[in-house]
Amino acid sequence: MLFNHKIYEFEIDGRKCSFETGKLALKSESAIIARMGDTVVEVNVNTSPAKQEGDYFPMSVEYIERFYASGKINGSRFVKIERFPSDDAILKARMIDRALRSRFPSDYRDELSLIVTVMSYDEENDPVLLAINAASVALLNSRAPFDGPVSGVRMTMDKGEIKATYKSMEDVTSENVLNYVLGGDGNLFTMVDAACFEIPEEQVLKAMEMSLEEMKKWNAAQNEFVKLLEKKDKNYKSYALDEDMLTGMQKFLGERVIENLLKADKSVHESTKEEVYKEFEGKYTKLQMSEGYEKLLKKAMRKHVVEQKKRADGRGFDEIREMDAEIDLLPRVHGSGLFTRGVTQVLSIATLGTLEDAKMVDDMLGEKEKRYMHYYNDLPFAYGDVDRVRLSPSRRAIGHGMLAEKALIPVIPTVDEFPYTILVMSEVQGENGSSSMASACGSTLALMAAGVPIKKMVGGIACGLVTEENGAFHILTDMQGVEDFYGDMDFKITGTKDGVTAVQMDNKIAGLSMEIVRETFEKSKVARLEVLKVMEKAIAQPKGELSKFAPKVARASIPVEKIGELIGPGGKNIRELTERTGAQISVEENGSVNIYSMDQSSIDAALSYVKKLGLVPVVGEIYDGKVATIMEYGAFVDIAPGISGLVHVSEIAEGFVKDVRKYLNEGDEVKVKLLSKERDGKLKLSIKQVDAPKPKEEIAE
Repeated sequence: MLFNHKIYEFEIDGRKCSFETGKLALKSESAIIARMGDTVVEVNVNTSPAKQEGDYFPMSVEYIERFYASGKINGSRFVKIERFPSDDAILKARMIDRALRSRFPSDYRDELSLIVTVMSYDEENDPVLLAINAASVALLNSRAPFDGPVSGVRMTMDKGEIKATYKSMEDVTSENVLNYVLGGDGNLFTMVDAACFEIPEEQVLKAMEMSLEEMKKWNAAQNEFVKLLEKKDKNYKSYALDEDMLTGMQKFLGERVIENLLKADKSVHESTKEEVYKEFEGKYTKLQMSEGYEKLLKKAMRKHVVEQKKRADGRGFDEIREMDAEIDLLPRVHGSGLFTRGVTQVLSIATLGTLEDAKMVDDMLGEKEKRYMHYYNDLPFAYGDVDRVRLSPSRRAIGHGMLAEKALIPVIPTVDEFPYTILVMSEVQGENGSSSMASACGSTLALMAAGVPIKKMVGGIACGLVTEENGAFHILTDMQGVEDFYGDMDFKITGTKDGVTAVQMDNKIAGLSMEIVRETFEKSKVARLEVLKVMEKAIAQPKGELSKFAPKVARASIPVEKIGELIGPGGKNIRELTERTGAQISVEENGSVNIYSMDQSSIDAALSYVKKLGLVPVVGEIYDGKVATIMEYGAFVDIAPGISGLVHVSEIAEGFVKDVRKYLNEGDEVKVKLLSKERDGKLKLSIKQVDAPKPKEEIAE
């Protein structure tokens, strides 16, 4: 038989779903097709023995979005095939990775490739949620020793009611206030990636608790499907460190392990490793000894926390490192803010541009514009490293940038309130844990310094975790680097004083219980309020005016039917207006017109013209006009684009006017009063009732 096709069909939330295998990718170790509605993803998992000695688990996760999935063609004129993953695809791959990675044995080192391909997208059922569940099934069906199942779900809030949803969601808004994606096994959480529109902690916790029951539905479906499949050999070569080596290294180093940990000096660690290499040369490889040294440091750190009730830098569990906030460090930028916590330090720079500067995003749903962006840059010097500069951001940098971006979306002013494109660049000056949270704080400072009227200040804090074998645990507020490396979780929460705006969590154990999660939120809120107090000392309110180096803006509105008249054939009119006034002009579909320039007079000139497009003439009002045509019986005067009226010869000047040209010429600028509007729309104007002109000969004399 050519195909060994297996399929399991089920329903989740009233949606028809299925897992199947045996029809596509026949050479793949584990190929799963998952469906939810008309959304279809293919997940392929392949493993191979480690090709070289390594001290980490080399799992790669790729999330590939094909435009054909939604019947679209790439919008680029020159490239019609998807060449590189979008930032959004990278973020989704990281989400899947974080949901699954902690469920592998710590001594597993085989190479593992997990590739998700979105094959069909119905614009209703979210492919990334389907992908997390399908990836879990694919791993269960592979030779990898995966401790599953793990499920992915999303919680949202509809009219105050918290519930699960499988619809695609992007940024949160005042209407869609909760986009909470979670991974877990129904009892423990393995991943959180969430955006919240200032949601109180108690509601976030309620959503997380409810998600556990939703996960169990997917777990049951995964288990039922796996029962249909042949079991595969999951034995693997263990790369666990030799206990005799660890014992010998501990004996050789003695108290130096804890001393080195507390010194936190990279050069001391390196010199100690060199001594270890020399002492045990020929018995073990350098990589094994290096990993062994790191394991001794990990044990020492955890023992210090449990027994001494202190952290490596001497802080208490709830103590935040010394903080500082400052604005206006850079003179010519539109806004800058520096946030420092310990040696973790981020300088954020805000730049304002026109709406034409908005980023165009082209994905499976089509094109859309993005007017608020945040990017995170971490160069080697931030770690004290000697390394080459990467010209493209790492996946970690993309993830950190998006986390800080999500953190501030709820407080960014609307386009009507602030018609600018906003870009914040966070330049990491020092990294020792929680730089993504420092980026959120730095972004807030930079935006307020730039005069962006954000609704509230946003701060963030990351918490670490040390667990004990007896189930006890210790939350470490304001996690630093060593606690990230040797601890059990990295739990980041941002928010205002009134609620949560973003959450991201990954862990190194099987998962986090609700008890751990609840305490983490409690401690994070207390810490966040302390962070906000420090930030408020630097700047309590957004500046009342923009930098003199930022473009000024004026906003007007014209009737929708006048848009074509403003733009002109092929953009002719708007180009001429830009050239004449020096202002940059953008028009929205609803008739809103934004005018930008560094020079106020340029804005005024363009604004005057644009306002005339929306002019509705009122009888008795006086208007600035330009003489368009001279006739024997008077002159036609334009008072706005497309609006003109007749100044009869009797309304030009006091007394008898024999020759109109003695008083007026084409191009003359005059003030006119609207006398009447006829039924056919014709306007009757008067010059003499405003300011009667004299004959040009008298003016010359």
